Amino acid sequence: MHILLRGVLVLVFTSWLCTSCADPASSVSLALPVDSDDTAVYLLAASVSGMQSRCVPLKALNTNAQTGTIDDPEKSDVMCFAFEKSPTMFGLTDSGLYALELEFEPLEFTGQSSRTAPINPNAIQTDAAQFAVGLLYANDFSAFGKLKENFRPQHPVTAKLLPRGTLTVSIGFAGIAVGTAHIRGFMVSAQSALRLKSAAVVPVRYGWLKDGAALWYGTTADGDVIPPELCTESGVPLRTEFPKPSAIMRAGNTETGGRDSISIHFDKTQPVNLTAGQKQPRLSFQCGDKRISVFRAPDIYQLTLDSCLFSDPLLTLEQIDADKAAAADMPPDAERLSNTDTLPDTGEQADAAAIVCGITIEYSTPSLMTPITADPGLIPDWPQEQWRQPSYELFSWEQFPSVLIFDFADYSVQDAYLKRLSFFAEKKGFTGKLLSDGALTSLHGFNAHDYRAETLAAFFQKAEEEHFLLNKSELHLRKILFRNGIIIRTETGIEAGEGAIVSISRQSERDLRYRFITHECLHGIYFTEENFRDTVTEVFRQTNPRAALFLRRYFEIYPALQYNTNDDYLLQNEFMAYLLQQSNDLLQQYFVQLSWLRLMNTAEPALCRYIRKTKVKDFMQAAMQMDSFLYTTWGVRGGRISLVNMETL
Repeated sequence: MHILLRGVLVLVFTSWLCTSCADPASSVSLALPVDSDDTAVYLLAASVSGMQSRCVPLKALNTNAQTGTIDDPEKSDVMCFAFEKSPTMFGLTDSGLYALELEFEPLEFTGQSSRTAPINPNAIQTDAAQFAVGLLYANDFSAFGKLKENFRPQHPVTAKLLPRGTLTVSIGFAGIAVGTAHIRGFMVSAQSALRLKSAAVVPVRYGWLKDGAALWYGTTADGDVIPPELCTESGVPLRTEFPKPSAIMRAGNTETGGRDSISIHFDKTQPVNLTAGQKQPRLSFQCGDKRISVFRAPDIYQLTLDSCLFSDPLLTLEQIDADKAAAADMPPDAERLSNTDTLPDTGEQADAAAIVCGITIEYSTPSLMTPITADPGLIPDWPQEQWRQPSYELFSWEQFPSVLIFDFADYSVQDAYLKRLSFFAEKKGFTGKLLSDGALTSLHGFNAHDYRAETLAAFFQKAEEEHFLLNKSELHLRKILFRNGIIIRTETGIEAGEGAIVSISRQSERDLRYRFITHECLHGIYFTEENFRDTVTEVFRQTNPRAALFLRRYFEIYPALQYNTNDDYLLQNEFMAYLLQQSNDLLQQYFVQLSWLRLMNTAEPALCRYIRKTKVKDFMQAAMQMDSFLYTTWGVRGGRISLVNMETL
């Protein structure tokens, strides 16, 4: 048999067999017929990778390996393979970036051999495991390339049970104990009949995944025991332990400047459907000294946590059962809540073990212009020392991935990127104009920002047409927008792609950062979701004109705002965000306070009296309608656009 080396350094072991190869030490090579189904997959993979594929031999070292099966374990319960000794293979096995991934499927035992047959001396015996697989190293072979007698791998991955369906085991080519050097092949042992369905060299990933009858398990070269509950029909482990891939690489002096991402996977067979009066299911996890609360939402089946949020190189993610979580439950981040902040709802604690179908961690090396995937609830307290550059960090909202979130070091950095854009986009009397640096000096922009793709494209297209000299920060912003497809270049110039950007600053006080990111991310949903815009338009149309006029005049009167209220799109967008930036419980207090502000009382005394007399009932009704749509559609709501909260215990 052979391995197909794809252009992205993916190594594929085919299940095709060559019966003419009898020498167990020889390379069992296999041609891919051009008219076979395998060829179609091969060509598709090559097309996707954009690079030419290569074939690399895999040596079958015993008879079972030649057929890719252990069909009579009583006669022989092992398969042994050796990799090609080539710079390509050495580069893969020595980098720490890749893993050997083997997929097995059970076979019906048809052998007639005696149950008293002698046990193969090469079988991997570990606590009477039904299954084991281990990597082979240079010192496991003789000088002539044959496995040494009575060989046993030192660091096998074992299972006392085998699942009824397929089992995929992914073993990283590195470990804390064994390092990365001199990997030369692998060995499989099984006490029940199975077939090696496929093999590949893939980017390293640790953890586990269950998808129906299919189980995937990823670990390091240090060896491991597959939790027995994973091999049962519906069981999952409550604790998942894995090292950070970057920590493994640092131990082997192969750190490449990448980052680790933890993914919690939710069972797609248990969808979430929310109604307006229903409490939202919430799961709880603990990792080190951090407690993570996760609201379930419609059509969301994965949560990403960047491992920089956790200091330990070895992570233990524990699912907290409903009883335990309820006993210790409290509103998330209670310490930061104040009379002016939003009070998140705690939801209804769900059984994580019944919903979670996988927890994995993987390594990547994104460019500085590639955003980190994150939920907005994690961003305000993201450790600034973990930023990839000192002036800002860039995120992508996991639930709405085309919305990019900037967190700037301070207002001056934010102004350099976005102040000129704010006047071009939203300020009354300035919209559509490119102001010079001198004109901007005495003017106030915003403490937080939001812009849709159409506005961004218009800004940069106008600057290009007029040969307007943008600053370095604005030119860098343009590169980021091009890189992420928010603006695109066509034959006619710069046009809108898909998505939006929002921003907050570290200079804002902590409680305001939560308020600002809620407000700005609401704009992100408005920009990117047409059905939400239609809902806002209908609610705005139904709102009492005096209440709507009060908010419009507030936007016009206050110097820090000065929105272009003649723009209906902008007016309705801000109407929505100001009503939903806090929970309904705090909305009344917020707008009554606005009605007592000196400038408002002086300019619009009658409107202010109306707001106080009606106790903001018009705004309350409008907010409830928009909140209900957000909640039932995406599981977010007024005062809480995040699905994740993390607190230090």
